[in-house]
Amino acid sequence: MKKVKLLATTLIIIATFCAVACSCTNRAESSFSAEGQKDISDIAAELDEFMTSFNKNSGYKYSGAVLAAKGDEILLCKGYGMADYESSIPNKPSNVFAIGSLTKSFTAAAIMQLYEKQYLDVNDSISKYIDGHPRGDDITIHHLLTHTSGLVRDGAVSGSKAISLKENIDHINSSPLLFEPGDGYSYSNAGYNILAAIIEKVSGISYGDYLKDNIFVPIGMNSSSCGVDDSYIGNQAVGYRIFDEVPMKLPMYDFSKLTGSGNIYSTVLDLYKYDRALYNDKLLNKESIRRMFSSYSDSNYGYGWGIGERYGHREISHNGHIDGYYSAIFRYPEDDYVLIFLTNNSDYSALHDVSEAMAAIIFGKEYYTTPEVINVVEVDKETLEKYCAQYRFDEGLSITITYTGGILYSRHNDGSTYELLPVSDKVFHYKGHESTRLEFVSDKDANVVGIKLMGVASVYEGIKSVK
Repeated sequence: MKKVKLLATTLIIIATFCAVACSCTNRAESSFSAEGQKDISDIAAELDEFMTSFNKNSGYKYSGAVLAAKGDEILLCKGYGMADYESSIPNKPSNVFAIGSLTKSFTAAAIMQLYEKQYLDVNDSISKYIDGHPRGDDITIHHLLTHTSGLVRDGAVSGSKAISLKENIDHINSSPLLFEPGDGYSYSNAGYNILAAIIEKVSGISYGDYLKDNIFVPIGMNSSSCGVDDSYIGNQAVGYRIFDEVPMKLPMYDFSKLTGSGNIYSTVLDLYKYDRALYNDKLLNKESIRRMFSSYSDSNYGYGWGIGERYGHREISHNGHIDGYYSAIFRYPEDDYVLIFLTNNSDYSALHDVSEAMAAIIFGKEYYTTPEVINVVEVDKETLEKYCAQYRFDEGLSITITYTGGILYSRHNDGSTYELLPVSDKVFHYKGHESTRLEFVSDKDANVVGIKLMGVASVYEGIKSVK
């Protein structure tokens, strides 16, 4: 995804502050072979060691399953935390999780299968397949796949009543466009609901049956399925919101409202099978895969995948969120690496930090590991007060530093406020989010001019606002 998107998330979700702190010495060092390349066995050991350390020392622990692989070799495949905290049932790689918007890549793959069979064309207008949208002649399947249709973000997702896909499409059809089709980008679950309806229209079977018959079964995704209501399925991890290590069970979301956009259940092992299938012709031919993994807008979105780069390596990725669950896949096709994360926690913090560190590990980059003990130091009032100001980042995003009762706080765009723990007179940790650090930057005359927001493997620089 684009850097600005990550930064926007960074300023709202605390653990997305990722950086290499210049003043910190607690960095992991990677092992390399004599040829300068990291040895696979060393990478596997380092991934495992990092996860053990992270869940031991962090206040926001990872709860879910992780799989990391290089080609056909699995480097790490483990569960962490509990699938059911009330019953003390641990998470395992075989546990089923709601994968949220990772569903979109499957919807896009289904569309491309139908395209290969010449049952549809991505340049077809949606009016050829569904009725009722006043701009149906102007919106194409390509627009839906790339979030450039101008449709609203969501269909009929509010309320507790289950709805049919037709009822959802009727609701979407009644909503005005945000912009002219093709003239912009706006992430739209509604667009993928319509794609699901097109799949049903063309194939003559339900969306869930189509995916089962044409994707899940052919590549052995035997634990994956499409949800149609708010029921739990066998071996499913319970969804929670976990703050300060306290799990709060959340009710299951009604998947009938998310058909095509977020209604798949899966496991890390099944998603790994999906990753491997995208390297051969079991699901799609090379031209279809090329189209899926091409960027079609300034927002770097393809067909059901985000297109980006990390450490100079091409990255194909997507994340997903359903109440109680967060997920993400990061694929590096030129390097044949994949990182898969499924969590039963609505808080993205741990997933983000873990994924940042693991990407750094596989590519031999520096990353920060949370210390067992944060050594807090005393900083005088005068020094703390001079840091109080608003600091602006790219695209108008900002945080505000305040001082109250002898404590420095960081307030974010969404209003969330976090206590800052000083480890020097310039560097502070976020209380409860140990991997996130903030360093104040001064000029040669000792005037505070900015901040560095730091976390696991990247840095964001903010400039002090001038009144």
